[in-house]
Amino acid sequence: MISTDLGSIYDLAPAVNFAARAEAHENIVWGPRKNPDFQLFYILSGEAEAQIGAEHYLLAGGDCVIYGPLCPHRLRILSEVEYISLHFQWRVPSPEPIHPAYALQSCSDEEMRLYREIGFIVEIPGQDKVQLPAFINMPGLEPYLLRIVQEYSNETPGYAIYLRALMTEMIIALARQLLNRQPPSAERVKIEPALSAIGQHPETNWTVAELAGLCGYHAIYFSAMFKKCTGVTPKQYLISERIRKAKYHLLQGEKMERIAERLGYASIHYFSRNFKDETGLTPTEFKQQEHEL
Repeated sequence: MISTDLGSIYDLAPAVNFAARAEAHENIVWGPRKNPDFQLFYILSGEAEAQIGAEHYLLAGGDCVIYGPLCPHRLRILSEVEYISLHFQWRVPSPEPIHPAYALQSCSDEEMRLYREIGFIVEIPGQDKVQLPAFINMPGLEPYLLRIVQEYSNETPGYAIYLRALMTEMIIALARQLLNRQPPSAERVKIEPALSAIGQHPETNWTVAELAGLCGYHAIYFSAMFKKCTGVTPKQYLISERIRKAKYHLLQGEKMERIAERLGYASIHYFSRNFKDETGLTPTEFKQQEHEL
C-alpha cells in the first residue's frame, strides 16, 4: 500500500467542511469523482461498495473509508443504508467550513484504474507511526461522528472552532485505536527491553550502557535507534516517565520528599527542577492547580 505522510499529530489543525447523517436507497451511485478535501464515509446500517482508485471495499455497519483530496473514488449503495459523510481538512489555518460541493470534479474510469496512493501515515511523537488505511472497521467512531454532525447542523456561536476540537478528539481516538491494533515496528521491538525496564523501575538511575546491554546493542547504536523510535534520548525518556509517575503520586496526596525518594532523586531540589522543566510548573503549583479546577 502506498501511503501519504500527514506529519505529526501534534500539528493537527483540522477543519470540518461538511458533516451529515443521511439515508440512501439501493443502486444509488456517486462518482467516479474527486473531492477538494478529505472525506470519511461511515456506514451506520446497510451495505455499500466503495471503490478508491483500483481498490474495492465492501462496507457494512461500523465500516468506513477515508480518502484524500483529488483521490478518484466511487460509492455504490447495495442496500438501503444509513450513513455519515464527513468532509474535512487535516491542517488549515482557519476552522471555518468550506463546502466541497462546488469543487467536486468528475473523473474517468481510467483515472480510477491508474490511481495507487491509498492510505495515510500519522506520526505520534514517542510512538510508532500509525498506518491509517483507506478501509477501517471502527464502530467506536460513531459517537464522535454524531457529535460532529450535530454541531455542524446547529451552527451555534463558535461552532467552527468547536468542530475543530471535536475533529481533533476523533482523530486522536482513531489513531490510538489503530496504534493498539498494529504490531510494533521492528525497531521498537529492539528497544522494548529498555522501555519495559524504565517503566517498571523509573527509580533506577539507568545509564545508556545498561539500557543498551538489556537490548544487546552497542550504546551508540542503541541511542540512535532509541531516539528514532521515541523522539527523545534515553535520559529524557527516563525523566518523562519519572515525572508522569510523580504527577500521579502528587494527586494521591503523597509528600514531595517521599515521591522524590520513590523515584530515585537524591534531592527535592533536583526533583522539583526536573518537574518544572517537564511540566512548566513546580510540584506545589501542580497540586494547587488541581484544587483550582
